[in-house]
Amino acid sequence: MDMVEIVRLGAQFFNQSRANTQAVDENSIFSALSHLLDGDDQAQHVNLQTVIKALNQADLSNIANSWLGNEVNAKISATNIATIFSTEKLATFASELKMSEQDVILGLQDALPTMIDQASPGGDIDHNLLIQPVGEIHSIDDLMDINNLKSLASTIFGKK
Repeated sequence: MDMVEIVRLGAQFFNQSRANTQAVDENSIFSALSHLLDGDDQAQHVNLQTVIKALNQADLSNIANSWLGNEVNAKISATNIATIFSTEKLATFASELKMSEQDVILGLQDALPTMIDQASPGGDIDHNLLIQPVGEIHSIDDLMDINNLKSLASTIFGKK
């Protein structure tokens, strides 16, 4: 499953959550969810590692481990969602969807565990999901971009 499919799945779970999503279409949720996770409208550069790191830093590694592992995904509280994302990020996300912050938190409580679970077959976030296509190398600055270096190395060594 690639990152676009994972974010699309997250948008579906968000849309089917307890949140009031009647006035929001799934494509808008997809785009807003991508932005919340530091990606663009097409889910390029989405970074799920930041969610895992935020959980671990908040002493919520038990939740992160359940999402990453093969057991049942632990539920996450509204308070813990607010711990993962800054107030500003949640407000921007809510504004983008024209929803209340309470509703977006409800949606995220259902979407995030599923997204992380699907991105982590076998217990770790699939490293290939973290390397998004970044285009061709045109200058030394492009070469110094870590994503371009990884892409270049995989091309040279024939590995993904």
